[in-house]
Amino acid sequence: LDHYRAFAEVTDAPVLANLTEFGMTPLFTAQELAQVGVALAIYPLTIFRTMNAVALHALRTLRQDGTQRALVGQMQTRAELYDLLDYQTYEDEIDRLFAQEDHDVG
Repeated sequence: LDHYRAFAEVTDAPVLANLTEFGMTPLFTAQELAQVGVALAIYPLTIFRTMNAVALHALRTLRQDGTQRALVGQMQTRAELYDLLDYQTYEDEIDRLFAQEDHDVG
């Protein structure tokens, strides 16, 4: 944190912390970084590494069990996915466009 603080004090540009796991930089919290003048923090491999670990677990379960039953409770539901994507708005727009197209043709 002292290095980030020193750098932030001598630069006029926003300071960015590149927080990749398994590197030499400790995994500081966003609050710790903000307190020493870091404006931005990125976590470039966190999601990728987490997804890979979960995918490996799922593949091992499928191979061992021959089914995804044990995994279903850990999965995002269709409703959760649609909510995240605001899918209903997309569907409504598609319906509106097709209705408009049918009207234009007729």
